[in-house]
Amino acid sequence: MPQFALRQSGARPPLLCLPDEILDEIASELDLHEDLINFALASPPCADIVIPRHTQYRIIRVRNTGFQLWAHLARRADLARNIREVHMCERHNYTAPDRMPTTLIDPQLDRAQYPEPDRVRNICEALSHMKDLRVFTWCWNTMGPQQRSKPTLLSAHEDAILDIVRQKPNVKHLGLSGRFANHVQSSSIDLNSISYPLWNVSNLTTLCLLGDAWVKPGNAAHVSRMFALSPGLEYLEIPLEFHNLAKCRFPRLKKLKLSLQSGATSSIDESRARFLENHPTIEELTWFPIGIPNLAPGSLPILKRLRTSLQVVIALDQLPQDRGIQDSAMRSAQNFSVMNIHEVEKLGDQVSTPPPDLPVLRPLEYLDVRSVDAQTLASFKTFDRMSLRRLRLHMLGDLHSIHQLAEFFPNITWLSLPAVHLPKDAIHPANVKLEEWFSILSLFPNLEVFRGRGLWTAVDSKKEKMHMAIMQLVQLCPKLRELDHSDFYEKRFAWKRIAIIREGEFGEMVRYEVRKPPAKWVSNSSDYLFSKPRC
Repeated sequence: MPQFALRQSGARPPLLCLPDEILDEIASELDLHEDLINFALASPPCADIVIPRHTQYRIIRVRNTGFQLWAHLARRADLARNIREVHMCERHNYTAPDRMPTTLIDPQLDRAQYPEPDRVRNICEALSHMKDLRVFTWCWNTMGPQQRSKPTLLSAHEDAILDIVRQKPNVKHLGLSGRFANHVQSSSIDLNSISYPLWNVSNLTTLCLLGDAWVKPGNAAHVSRMFALSPGLEYLEIPLEFHNLAKCRFPRLKKLKLSLQSGATSSIDESRARFLENHPTIEELTWFPIGIPNLAPGSLPILKRLRTSLQVVIALDQLPQDRGIQDSAMRSAQNFSVMNIHEVEKLGDQVSTPPPDLPVLRPLEYLDVRSVDAQTLASFKTFDRMSLRRLRLHMLGDLHSIHQLAEFFPNITWLSLPAVHLPKDAIHPANVKLEEWFSILSLFPNLEVFRGRGLWTAVDSKKEKMHMAIMQLVQLCPKLRELDHSDFYEKRFAWKRIAIIREGEFGEMVRYEVRKPPAKWVSNSSDYLFSKPRC
Protein backbone atom coordinates (compact mmCIF):
# COMPACT_ATOMS: atom_id res chain seq x y z
CA MET A 1 0.00 0.00 0.00
CA PRO A 2 1.45 3.45 -0.89
CA GLN A 3 2.34 5.53 2.12
CA PHE A 4 -0.15 8.26 1.17
CA ALA A 5 -3.01 5.73 1.08
CA LEU A 6 -1.87 4.34 4.40
CA ARG A 7 -2.09 7.78 5.97
CA GLN A 8 -5.69 8.06 4.82
CA SER A 9 -6.58 4.78 6.51
CA GLY A 10 -7.46 4.56 10.16
CA ALA A 11 -4.55 2.41 11.36
CA ARG A 12 -1.20 4.06 10.97
CA PRO A 13 1.80 3.67 13.29
CA PRO A 14 3.27 6.99 14.48
CA LEU A 15 6.45 6.41 12.50
CA LEU A 16 4.55 6.04 9.26
CA CYS A 17 2.78 9.36 9.77
CA LEU A 18 5.96 11.05 8.61
CA PRO A 19 6.29 12.20 4.99
CA ASP A 20 7.75 9.72 2.51
CA GLU A 21 10.88 11.83 2.10
CA ILE A 22 11.57 11.73 5.84
CA LEU A 23 11.00 7.98 5.99
CA ASP A 24 13.41 7.49 3.12
CA GLU A 25 16.00 9.63 4.89
CA ILE A 26 15.60 7.58 8.05
CA ALA A 27 16.15 4.37 6.11
CA SER A 28 19.16 5.95 4.43
CA GLU A 29 20.87 6.21 7.82
CA LEU A 30 20.84 2.43 8.23
CA ASP A 31 24.16 1.05 7.01
CA LEU A 32 23.96 -2.67 7.63
CA HIS A 33 21.84 -5.08 5.62
CA GLU A 34 20.69 -6.87 8.77
CA ASP A 35 19.43 -3.59 10.22
CA LEU A 36 17.44 -2.94 7.06
CA ILE A 37 15.91 -6.41 7.23
CA ASN A 38 15.01 -5.93 10.90
CA PHE A 39 13.30 -2.67 9.99
CA ALA A 40 11.43 -4.39 7.14
CA LEU A 41 10.23 -7.15 9.47
CA ALA A 42 8.53 -4.61 11.73
CA SER A 43 5.51 -4.39 9.40
CA PRO A 44 4.56 -4.64 5.71
CA PRO A 45 4.63 -0.83 5.30
CA CYS A 46 8.16 -0.78 6.74
CA ALA A 47 9.15 -3.46 4.26
CA ASP A 48 7.79 -1.32 1.42
CA ILE A 49 10.08 1.51 2.51
CA VAL A 50 13.37 -0.42 2.45
CA ILE A 51 12.79 -3.27 -0.04
CA PRO A 52 14.33 -2.97 -2.59
CA ARG A 53 15.18 0.75 -2.47
CA HIS A 54 17.66 0.24 0.33
CA THR A 55 18.33 -3.48 0.72
CA GLN A 56 19.77 -3.67 -2.81
CA TYR A 57 21.63 -0.37 -2.63
CA ARG A 58 24.28 -0.61 0.08
CA ILE A 59 26.99 -2.83 -1.41
CA ILE A 60 27.87 -3.27 -5.08
CA ARG A 61 30.17 -6.06 -6.22
CA VAL A 62 30.41 -6.58 -9.96
CA ARG A 63 32.65 -9.12 -11.74
CA ASN A 64 32.04 -8.05 -15.30
CA THR A 65 31.70 -4.90 -17.34
CA GLY A 66 28.28 -4.21 -15.81
CA PHE A 67 26.89 -2.14 -18.67
CA GLN A 68 23.31 -2.33 -17.46
CA LEU A 69 24.23 -1.84 -13.80
CA TRP A 70 26.18 1.36 -14.37
CA ALA A 71 23.56 2.76 -16.73
CA HIS A 72 20.94 2.14 -14.05
CA LEU A 73 22.98 3.74 -11.24
CA ALA A 74 23.91 6.71 -13.40
CA ARG A 75 20.23 7.30 -14.19
CA ARG A 76 18.87 6.74 -10.66
CA ALA A 77 20.71 9.16 -8.41
CA ASP A 78 18.02 8.68 -5.76
CA LEU A 79 19.05 5.04 -5.39
CA ALA A 80 22.79 5.28 -6.01
CA ARG A 81 23.19 7.87 -3.26
CA ASN A 82 22.69 5.19 -0.59
CA ILE A 83 25.52 2.92 -1.74
CA ARG A 84 28.30 2.55 0.83
CA GLU A 85 30.66 0.10 -0.87
CA VAL A 86 31.77 -0.55 -4.45
CA HIS A 87 33.87 -3.58 -5.37
CA MET A 88 34.90 -4.06 -9.02
CA CYS A 89 36.84 -7.12 -10.10
CA GLU A 90 37.65 -9.39 -13.03
CA ARG A 91 35.17 -11.89 -14.41
CA HIS A 92 36.89 -15.01 -13.04
CA ASN A 93 36.99 -13.73 -9.45
CA TYR A 94 34.45 -15.77 -7.48
CA THR A 95 36.01 -15.31 -4.04
CA ALA A 96 33.01 -13.22 -2.96
CA PRO A 97 29.37 -13.19 -4.09
CA ASP A 98 28.03 -10.72 -6.63
CA ARG A 99 25.99 -7.90 -5.11
CA MET A 100 23.93 -5.95 -7.63
CA PRO A 101 20.42 -4.46 -7.75
CA THR A 102 17.97 -6.26 -10.02
CA THR A 103 14.39 -5.34 -9.15
CA LEU A 104 14.33 -1.70 -10.26
CA ILE A 105 16.51 -2.01 -13.36
CA ASP A 106 14.57 -1.01 -16.48
CA PRO A 107 15.73 -3.01 -19.54
CA GLN A 108 14.31 -0.35 -21.84
CA LEU A 109 16.21 2.53 -20.27
CA ASP A 110 19.25 0.71 -18.88
CA ARG A 111 20.91 -0.68 -21.97
CA ALA A 112 22.99 -3.85 -21.77
CA GLN A 113 25.50 -2.88 -24.47
CA TYR A 114 27.07 0.42 -25.49
CA PRO A 115 30.56 1.82 -26.26
CA GLU A 116 33.27 1.61 -23.61
CA PRO A 117 33.63 5.40 -23.22
CA ASP A 118 29.93 5.57 -22.37
CA ARG A 119 30.37 2.82 -19.77
CA VAL A 120 33.19 4.72 -18.10
CA ARG A 121 31.09 7.87 -18.19
CA ASN A 122 28.25 6.00 -16.49
CA ILE A 123 30.61 4.62 -13.83
CA CYS A 124 31.85 8.12 -13.07
CA GLU A 125 28.34 9.54 -12.91
CA ALA A 126 27.12 6.69 -10.71
CA LEU A 127 30.05 7.17 -8.33
CA SER A 128 29.37 10.89 -8.19
CA HIS A 129 25.84 10.12 -6.93
CA MET A 130 27.19 8.05 -4.01
CA LYS A 131 27.27 10.75 -1.36
CA ASP A 132 28.24 8.37 1.45
CA LEU A 133 30.67 6.04 -0.35
CA ARG A 134 33.05 4.56 2.22
CA VAL A 135 34.71 1.54 0.61
CA PHE A 136 36.14 1.27 -2.90
CA THR A 137 38.13 -1.69 -4.21
CA TRP A 138 39.21 -2.46 -7.75
CA CYS A 139 40.86 -5.77 -8.52
CA TRP A 140 42.09 -6.62 -12.01
CA ASN A 141 44.42 -9.61 -12.00
CA THR A 142 43.96 -11.03 -15.48
CA MET A 143 43.92 -14.70 -16.46
CA GLY A 144 43.79 -15.99 -20.02
CA PRO A 145 44.10 -14.27 -23.40
CA GLN A 146 40.48 -13.12 -23.51
CA GLN A 147 40.89 -10.69 -20.63
CA ARG A 148 42.52 -7.35 -21.24
CA SER A 149 45.67 -6.79 -19.23
CA LYS A 150 44.70 -3.35 -17.91
CA PRO A 151 41.59 -2.45 -15.90
CA THR A 152 40.46 0.01 -18.59
CA LEU A 153 41.11 0.33 -22.30
CA LEU A 154 42.53 3.83 -21.89
CA SER A 155 44.60 5.19 -19.04
CA ALA A 156 42.43 8.30 -19.07
CA HIS A 157 39.45 6.12 -18.12
CA GLU A 158 41.29 4.76 -15.09
CA ASP A 159 42.19 8.30 -14.06
CA ALA A 160 38.60 9.51 -14.48
CA ILE A 161 37.17 6.79 -12.24
CA LEU A 162 39.80 7.22 -9.52
CA ASP A 163 39.41 10.99 -9.63
CA ILE A 164 35.74 10.65 -8.65
CA VAL A 165 36.75 8.34 -5.79
CA ARG A 166 39.40 10.84 -4.70
CA GLN A 167 36.71 13.49 -4.26
CA LYS A 168 34.59 11.36 -1.92
CA PRO A 169 35.13 12.72 1.61
CA ASN A 170 33.84 9.61 3.39
CA VAL A 171 35.97 7.01 1.61
CA LYS A 172 38.05 5.37 4.34
CA HIS A 173 38.85 1.99 2.79
CA LEU A 174 40.62 1.85 -0.58
CA GLY A 175 42.18 -1.07 -2.43
CA LEU A 176 43.74 -1.51 -5.87
CA SER A 177 45.18 -4.80 -7.12
CA GLY A 178 46.54 -5.28 -10.62
CA ARG A 179 48.17 -3.24 -13.37
CA PHE A 180 47.22 0.20 -12.15
CA ALA A 181 49.25 3.42 -12.42
CA ASN A 182 51.60 2.06 -15.07
CA HIS A 183 51.19 5.23 -17.11
CA VAL A 184 51.98 7.81 -14.43
CA GLN A 185 54.91 10.18 -14.57
CA SER A 186 57.80 9.62 -12.18
CA SER A 187 58.37 12.01 -9.30
CA SER A 188 61.38 13.50 -11.10
CA ILE A 189 58.96 14.86 -13.74
CA ASP A 190 55.76 15.25 -11.73
CA LEU A 191 57.22 17.11 -8.77
CA ASN A 192 53.84 17.90 -7.18
CA SER A 193 52.23 14.47 -7.66
CA ILE A 194 49.36 15.73 -9.79
CA SER A 195 49.59 13.26 -12.70
CA TYR A 196 47.53 10.55 -10.98
CA PRO A 197 44.40 11.02 -8.83
CA LEU A 198 45.41 8.39 -6.29
CA TRP A 199 48.41 10.40 -5.13
CA ASN A 200 46.05 12.91 -3.51
CA VAL A 201 43.61 10.58 -1.77
CA SER A 202 43.50 11.50 1.91
CA ASN A 203 42.14 10.52 5.33
CA LEU A 204 42.10 6.78 4.72
CA THR A 205 42.07 4.22 7.51
CA THR A 206 42.54 1.17 5.25
CA LEU A 207 44.79 1.03 2.19
CA CYS A 208 45.73 -1.94 0.02
CA LEU A 209 48.03 -1.49 -2.97
CA LEU A 210 49.12 -4.58 -4.93
CA GLY A 211 50.90 -4.38 -8.26
CA ASP A 212 54.14 -3.45 -9.96
CA ALA A 213 53.56 0.30 -10.05
CA TRP A 214 53.87 0.76 -6.29
CA VAL A 215 57.44 -0.59 -6.18
CA LYS A 216 58.86 1.48 -9.02
CA PRO A 217 61.56 3.83 -7.67
CA GLY A 218 60.08 6.68 -9.69
CA ASN A 219 56.78 6.34 -7.82
CA ALA A 220 58.23 6.06 -4.31
CA ALA A 221 57.87 9.78 -3.60
CA HIS A 222 54.30 9.75 -4.92
CA VAL A 223 53.29 6.86 -2.67
CA SER A 224 55.02 8.48 0.30
CA ARG A 225 53.05 11.66 -0.32
CA MET A 226 49.82 9.67 -0.39
CA PHE A 227 50.76 7.99 2.90
CA ALA A 228 51.43 11.38 4.47
CA LEU A 229 47.88 12.46 3.61
CA SER A 230 46.48 9.57 5.67
CA PRO A 231 48.30 9.65 9.02
CA GLY A 232 45.41 7.80 10.63
CA LEU A 233 45.95 4.59 8.66
CA GLU A 234 45.07 1.50 10.69
CA TYR A 235 45.50 -1.16 8.01
CA LEU A 236 48.18 -1.15 5.31
CA GLU A 237 48.91 -3.74 2.65
CA ILE A 238 51.83 -2.83 0.42
CA PRO A 239 54.49 -4.72 -1.57
CA LEU A 240 57.49 -5.69 0.52
CA GLU A 241 59.76 -3.94 -1.97
CA PHE A 242 58.26 -0.46 -1.49
CA HIS A 243 61.34 1.73 -1.27
CA ASN A 244 60.39 4.35 1.33
CA LEU A 245 58.60 2.20 3.89
CA ALA A 246 61.14 2.76 6.66
CA LYS A 247 60.57 6.53 6.46
CA CYS A 248 56.81 6.30 6.98
CA ARG A 249 55.07 6.83 10.32
CA PHE A 250 51.53 5.74 11.15
CA PRO A 251 50.73 6.37 14.84
CA ARG A 252 47.51 4.30 14.68
CA LEU A 253 48.67 1.39 12.53
CA LYS A 254 47.15 -1.90 13.71
CA LYS A 255 47.41 -4.25 10.75
CA LEU A 256 50.29 -4.61 8.31
CA LYS A 257 50.70 -6.99 5.40
CA LEU A 258 53.91 -6.95 3.37
CA SER A 259 53.66 -9.04 0.19
CA LEU A 260 56.60 -9.90 -2.04
CA GLN A 261 55.69 -8.50 -5.46
CA SER A 262 58.56 -9.13 -7.85
CA GLY A 263 61.70 -9.95 -5.87
CA ALA A 264 64.18 -8.46 -3.44
CA THR A 265 67.37 -9.19 -1.53
CA SER A 266 67.88 -9.65 2.19
CA SER A 267 69.20 -6.10 2.43
CA ILE A 268 65.64 -4.79 2.77
CA ASP A 269 65.02 -6.80 5.95
CA GLU A 270 66.84 -4.28 8.14
CA SER A 271 64.67 -1.33 7.11
CA ARG A 272 61.48 -3.38 7.47
CA ALA A 273 62.54 -4.40 10.96
CA ARG A 274 63.14 -0.76 11.90
CA PHE A 275 59.66 0.11 10.60
CA LEU A 276 58.15 -2.54 12.86
CA GLU A 277 60.11 -1.29 15.86
CA ASN A 278 58.76 2.21 15.23
CA HIS A 279 55.16 0.96 15.22
CA PRO A 280 54.43 -0.71 18.56
CA THR A 281 50.67 -0.33 17.88
CA ILE A 282 50.69 -3.18 15.32
CA GLU A 283 48.34 -6.01 16.31
CA GLU A 284 48.34 -8.04 13.09
CA LEU A 285 51.37 -8.75 10.92
CA THR A 286 52.00 -10.73 7.75
CA TRP A 287 55.68 -10.63 6.81
CA PHE A 288 58.01 -13.20 5.28
CA PRO A 289 61.49 -11.64 5.25
CA ILE A 290 64.11 -12.53 2.69
CA GLY A 291 66.83 -13.32 5.23
CA ILE A 292 67.28 -13.25 8.99
CA PRO A 293 65.85 -10.06 10.54
CA ASN A 294 67.06 -8.46 13.73
CA LEU A 295 64.34 -7.00 15.96
CA ALA A 296 64.95 -5.21 19.22
CA PRO A 297 63.74 -7.08 22.32
CA GLY A 298 60.21 -6.05 23.22
CA SER A 299 59.20 -5.08 19.68
CA LEU A 300 55.50 -5.35 18.79
CA PRO A 301 54.34 -5.71 22.42
CA ILE A 302 50.60 -6.03 21.63
CA LEU A 303 50.88 -8.37 18.63
CA LYS A 304 47.77 -10.59 18.34
CA ARG A 305 47.87 -12.17 14.87
CA LEU A 306 51.05 -13.25 13.09
CA ARG A 307 51.76 -14.92 9.73
CA THR A 308 55.48 -15.21 9.18
CA SER A 309 58.58 -17.39 9.07
CA LEU A 310 60.58 -19.01 11.83
CA GLN A 311 63.20 -16.26 11.61
CA VAL A 312 60.75 -13.56 12.68
CA VAL A 313 59.38 -15.57 15.60
CA ILE A 314 62.90 -16.21 16.86
CA ALA A 315 63.74 -12.52 16.51
CA LEU A 316 60.62 -11.57 18.47
CA ASP A 317 61.44 -14.13 21.14
CA GLN A 318 64.71 -12.42 22.07
CA LEU A 319 65.08 -11.26 25.66
CA PRO A 320 67.06 -8.15 26.61
CA GLN A 321 69.88 -10.31 27.95
CA ASP A 322 70.09 -12.30 24.72
CA ARG A 323 72.95 -10.56 22.90
CA GLY A 324 74.76 -13.21 20.99
CA ILE A 325 73.21 -16.22 19.38
CA GLN A 326 69.68 -16.18 18.09
CA ASP A 327 69.37 -19.92 17.62
CA SER A 328 71.62 -22.76 16.53
CA ALA A 329 69.08 -23.71 13.87
CA MET A 330 69.54 -20.36 12.19
CA ARG A 331 73.30 -21.03 11.74
CA SER A 332 74.01 -17.39 12.28
CA ALA A 333 75.18 -15.20 15.14
CA GLN A 334 73.41 -11.92 15.76
CA ASN A 335 75.05 -9.34 18.00
CA PHE A 336 73.08 -6.69 19.82
CA SER A 337 74.75 -3.35 20.40
CA VAL A 338 75.36 -2.66 24.11
CA MET A 339 76.36 0.57 25.78
CA ASN A 340 79.98 0.60 26.89
CA ILE A 341 81.00 1.39 30.44
CA HIS A 342 81.71 5.04 29.67
CA GLU A 343 78.18 5.55 28.31
CA VAL A 344 76.74 3.97 31.44
CA GLU A 345 78.79 6.24 33.69
CA LYS A 346 77.65 9.25 31.66
CA LEU A 347 74.04 8.49 32.59
CA GLY A 348 74.88 9.20 36.24
CA ASP A 349 71.85 9.34 38.47
CA GLN A 350 69.43 8.79 35.60
CA VAL A 351 69.69 5.03 36.12
CA SER A 352 68.89 3.97 39.65
CA THR A 353 67.90 0.33 39.13
CA PRO A 354 68.66 -2.18 36.38
CA PRO A 355 65.85 -2.83 33.90
CA PRO A 356 63.77 -5.92 34.62
CA ASP A 357 64.61 -9.11 32.73
CA LEU A 358 61.03 -10.27 32.53
CA PRO A 359 59.97 -10.89 28.91
CA VAL A 360 57.19 -8.98 27.20
CA LEU A 361 54.32 -11.47 26.95
CA ARG A 362 52.57 -10.70 23.70
CA PRO A 363 48.81 -11.50 23.68
CA LEU A 364 49.13 -13.64 20.56
CA GLU A 365 45.78 -15.11 19.46
CA TYR A 366 46.55 -16.39 15.94
CA LEU A 367 49.84 -17.85 14.74
CA ASP A 368 50.76 -19.15 11.28
CA VAL A 369 54.47 -19.93 11.06
CA ARG A 370 56.40 -21.60 8.27
CA SER A 371 59.21 -24.02 9.10
CA VAL A 372 58.48 -24.43 12.78
CA ASP A 373 57.40 -27.61 14.52
CA ALA A 374 55.42 -28.07 17.71
CA GLN A 375 58.47 -28.69 19.87
CA THR A 376 60.15 -25.45 18.80
CA LEU A 377 56.94 -23.50 19.25
CA ALA A 378 56.50 -24.78 22.79
CA SER A 379 59.93 -23.41 23.69
CA PHE A 380 59.10 -19.78 22.93
CA LYS A 381 59.02 -17.59 26.02
CA THR A 382 57.63 -14.18 24.99
CA PHE A 383 54.10 -15.24 23.96
CA ASP A 384 51.22 -15.49 26.40
CA ARG A 385 50.36 -19.18 26.20
CA MET A 386 46.83 -18.67 27.49
CA SER A 387 45.97 -16.20 24.69
CA LEU A 388 46.61 -18.43 21.69
CA ARG A 389 43.34 -19.49 20.03
CA ARG A 390 44.30 -20.27 16.44
CA LEU A 391 47.39 -22.14 15.28
CA ARG A 392 48.57 -23.26 11.84
CA LEU A 393 51.68 -25.44 11.60
CA HIS A 394 53.22 -26.46 8.28
CA MET A 395 55.47 -29.21 9.65
CA LEU A 396 55.32 -31.81 12.42
CA GLY A 397 58.18 -33.56 14.15
CA ASP A 398 57.73 -36.39 16.58
CA LEU A 399 54.09 -36.68 17.67
CA HIS A 400 55.06 -36.53 21.32
CA SER A 401 55.71 -32.79 20.82
CA ILE A 402 51.99 -32.31 20.11
CA HIS A 403 51.22 -33.44 23.65
CA GLN A 404 53.53 -30.74 24.94
CA LEU A 405 51.92 -28.22 22.61
CA ALA A 406 48.43 -29.01 23.90
CA GLU A 407 49.66 -28.64 27.46
CA PHE A 408 51.30 -25.27 26.82
CA PHE A 409 48.41 -23.83 24.74
CA PRO A 410 45.21 -25.22 26.32
CA ASN A 411 42.82 -22.65 24.81
CA ILE A 412 43.31 -23.48 21.13
CA THR A 413 39.96 -23.54 19.29
CA TRP A 414 41.21 -23.56 15.67
CA LEU A 415 43.99 -25.87 14.52
CA SER A 416 45.60 -26.65 11.17
CA LEU A 417 48.21 -29.42 10.91
CA PRO A 418 49.93 -31.20 8.00
CA ALA A 419 49.12 -34.79 7.11
CA VAL A 420 52.66 -36.08 7.70
CA HIS A 421 55.18 -35.95 10.53
CA LEU A 422 58.84 -36.83 10.98
CA PRO A 423 59.20 -39.54 13.63
CA LYS A 424 62.12 -39.40 16.00
CA ASP A 425 65.35 -40.78 14.47
CA ALA A 426 63.58 -41.23 11.12
CA ILE A 427 64.89 -40.01 7.78
CA HIS A 428 61.64 -39.81 5.85
CA PRO A 429 58.26 -38.39 6.94
CA ALA A 430 55.31 -40.67 7.60
CA ASN A 431 51.56 -40.19 7.41
CA VAL A 432 49.77 -39.61 10.69
CA LYS A 433 47.51 -42.61 11.30
CA LEU A 434 43.83 -42.28 12.14
CA GLU A 435 44.22 -43.50 15.71
CA GLU A 436 47.04 -41.01 16.15
CA TRP A 437 44.75 -38.24 14.94
CA PHE A 438 42.17 -39.27 17.51
CA SER A 439 44.83 -39.09 20.20
CA ILE A 440 46.12 -35.71 19.00
CA LEU A 441 42.81 -33.91 18.59
CA SER A 442 41.41 -35.17 21.87
CA LEU A 443 44.24 -33.30 23.62
CA PHE A 444 42.57 -29.97 22.78
CA PRO A 445 39.40 -29.74 24.90
CA ASN A 446 38.28 -26.45 23.31
CA LEU A 447 38.86 -27.46 19.69
CA GLU A 448 36.10 -26.20 17.36
CA VAL A 449 37.71 -26.20 13.91
CA PHE A 450 40.32 -28.55 12.46
CA ARG A 451 41.89 -27.80 9.09
CA GLY A 452 44.12 -29.95 6.91
CA ARG A 453 44.18 -33.09 4.77
CA GLY A 454 45.39 -35.34 7.59
CA LEU A 455 42.12 -37.10 8.36
CA TRP A 456 41.35 -37.76 4.70
CA THR A 457 44.85 -39.12 4.12
CA ALA A 458 44.46 -41.41 7.13
CA VAL A 459 41.23 -42.90 5.71
CA ASP A 460 42.61 -43.15 2.14
CA SER A 461 40.02 -40.55 1.02
CA LYS A 462 37.23 -43.08 1.61
CA LYS A 463 34.02 -41.27 2.55
CA GLU A 464 32.62 -44.31 4.39
CA LYS A 465 35.67 -44.43 6.65
CA MET A 466 35.52 -40.68 7.10
CA HIS A 467 31.93 -40.96 8.26
CA MET A 468 32.98 -43.36 11.02
CA ALA A 469 35.91 -41.11 11.91
CA ILE A 470 33.62 -38.08 12.27
CA MET A 471 31.25 -40.01 14.52
CA GLN A 472 34.16 -40.88 16.80
CA LEU A 473 35.66 -37.39 16.70
CA VAL A 474 32.48 -35.70 17.87
CA GLN A 475 32.70 -37.79 21.03
CA LEU A 476 36.39 -37.09 21.62
CA CYS A 477 36.03 -33.36 20.83
CA PRO A 478 32.69 -32.18 22.27
CA LYS A 479 33.06 -28.66 20.84
CA LEU A 480 34.12 -29.66 17.31
CA ARG A 481 31.98 -27.96 14.66
CA GLU A 482 33.96 -27.95 11.39
CA LEU A 483 36.40 -30.06 9.35
CA ASP A 484 37.81 -29.85 5.84
CA HIS A 485 36.08 -31.88 3.12
CA SER A 486 37.89 -33.78 0.37
CA ASP A 487 36.37 -31.71 -2.46
CA PHE A 488 38.12 -28.53 -3.55
CA TYR A 489 35.91 -25.60 -4.54
CA GLU A 490 37.75 -23.98 -7.43
CA LYS A 491 35.74 -20.77 -7.58
CA ARG A 492 36.74 -19.75 -4.06
CA PHE A 493 40.05 -21.58 -4.11
CA ALA A 494 39.39 -23.43 -0.87
CA TRP A 495 38.29 -26.82 0.40
CA LYS A 496 34.65 -27.43 1.09
CA ARG A 497 33.67 -27.69 4.75
CA ILE A 498 32.10 -30.40 6.87
CA ALA A 499 29.79 -28.57 9.26
CA ILE A 500 28.99 -30.54 12.41
CA ILE A 501 25.57 -29.74 13.84
CA ARG A 502 24.61 -30.67 17.40
CA GLU A 503 20.92 -30.69 18.26
CA GLY A 504 18.89 -31.54 21.31
CA GLU A 505 18.92 -30.04 24.78
CA PHE A 506 22.42 -31.29 25.51
CA GLY A 507 23.69 -31.60 21.95
CA GLU A 508 23.22 -35.34 22.05
CA MET A 509 21.93 -35.51 18.46
CA VAL A 510 24.77 -35.02 15.99
CA ARG A 511 24.66 -34.73 12.23
CA TYR A 512 26.86 -33.08 9.61
CA GLU A 513 26.54 -31.55 6.17
CA VAL A 514 28.91 -30.44 3.41
CA ARG A 515 29.04 -26.72 2.66
CA LYS A 516 30.83 -24.46 0.25
CA PRO A 517 33.72 -22.50 1.74
CA PRO A 518 32.62 -19.06 2.92
CA ALA A 519 33.21 -16.08 0.69
CA LYS A 520 36.26 -13.94 1.27
CA TRP A 521 34.15 -10.90 1.90
CA VAL A 522 35.09 -7.61 3.47
CA SER A 523 32.48 -5.20 4.72
CA ASN A 524 33.29 -1.75 6.01
CA SER A 525 35.99 -2.80 8.42
CA SER A 526 39.74 -2.55 8.31
CA ASP A 527 40.26 -6.14 7.23
CA TYR A 528 42.11 -7.47 4.24
CA LEU A 529 40.46 -6.05 1.16
CA PHE A 530 41.42 -8.81 -1.23
CA SER A 531 42.89 -11.78 0.56
CA LYS A 532 41.36 -12.26 3.99
CA PRO A 533 39.95 -15.77 4.28
CA ARG A 534 37.24 -16.15 6.85
CA CYS A 535 38.33 -19.28 8.69
